[in-house]
Amino acid sequence: MTETGENNEQQPYAEETKDSNGFKVPLFSIAALGQAATFIARTFTGLFAVFIGATTTALSLITSIRNLIQMAFQATFGRISDSFGRKVMMFIGLLVSGISLAFFPLIQNGWVLVIGVVGFSVGFATYYPAFTALQGDITNKKNRAGLISLLTLIGAFATLIWLVIVGFMGEFGQDESKEFLIIFEITASLFIIAAITSLFLPEPQTEKLKEQKAFSLRPVIENKTFRNFVIANSVVAFFMSVGWPIFPIVRGYFATNKENSWIWAIFCLFQVIILLATRKMINKMNRRLLLFLGRIGMFYVPLNLAITIYWVPTWWHLAIAGSISGLCNAFYFVGQNSYILDCAPEAEKGTYTGIHNLFIGLSTFAGSLVMGLIADHIMIVDEWFTIFVILLIIAVGRMLSSLGFLFIKEPAVRRVSTKQIKDVN
Repeated sequence: MTETGENNEQQPYAEETKDSNGFKVPLFSIAALGQAATFIARTFTGLFAVFIGATTTALSLITSIRNLIQMAFQATFGRISDSFGRKVMMFIGLLVSGISLAFFPLIQNGWVLVIGVVGFSVGFATYYPAFTALQGDITNKKNRAGLISLLTLIGAFATLIWLVIVGFMGEFGQDESKEFLIIFEITASLFIIAAITSLFLPEPQTEKLKEQKAFSLRPVIENKTFRNFVIANSVVAFFMSVGWPIFPIVRGYFATNKENSWIWAIFCLFQVIILLATRKMINKMNRRLLLFLGRIGMFYVPLNLAITIYWVPTWWHLAIAGSISGLCNAFYFVGQNSYILDCAPEAEKGTYTGIHNLFIGLSTFAGSLVMGLIADHIMIVDEWFTIFVILLIIAVGRMLSSLGFLFIKEPAVRRVSTKQIKDVN
């Protein structure tokens, strides 16, 4: 069977020079506003669920359903953006995310919050594959990692700033419920501003899918390189996600909302530092290396939380895990997005992004749900010792699963004409 990735290597094609100047301001603005809003929304949704008394099972459903919808729907919405354009999908998705999030403070029940998360997640699933595919539309393999690194850098720096802002603004709330109200409404406004900004994006001049076909897993079946990557990344995602229903319990108990905003601001600061430090070499770095470095260090996060429970119960100790996580995630997301786009043919960047995220969504759905059910129905000595043991198991799983990235291949290099896409970095 022909493998799509390798077949592209045998069939050279010419990429026309694309003027990226019209994309810079709106694209950078969306990266800043969209990434900051998404990060803050995800972070404080878990903490809000703990605050309103959601059970571990409800917490796991909030996390798992969010991941499933955000990822699984991307295959469909990514293909729609391949046919009808990126801008309209980004506008609709960002707007829906903002409107949904604005209603979160009215919710006082964990199970109702699950429903609210569904609306927010559909918005994200509409926006994100179009945003990722747009990055592929205006770059080639030579400069793609550089642009993704720059957008990640911009997003991380903006997230750092907005985390500090919402942390201090939340202090104006007279009680914790008012703190969450302020945080969620500010974050919802960021989504809406990003949606308006997306209307100023030019539509990239790229080859579009000429006909709508039924959803198909053809890229995973035919492209061996892409298939092996999806498998390896799905296994890693499973072991990453099993901790997500547990982590907010520890962070919500040992840190206030303001302190949690500082923890995640430090996460973003270290993202900025590593992206600045590697900016000159990021385009030349092996994609597999970026993925491996981006996940091997993540075993420390559950280990850090386990140590926090019994020996160092302070917010600044949690911030150490945030710094390590920031360093690792900077490498991982540049590597992941570059790898997907490198595998994808010109007309199917959104499709490949969506199919990859479908498998990640299914994997993280299973991981989060399984762990929530386990944590609610298994008791070892007491609640905190149970969480302690679970965190240690998660740490081992994360370390071992990350080794899978050492066994995948680099995407095949597709030949391009001497007319290169203009440098957008």
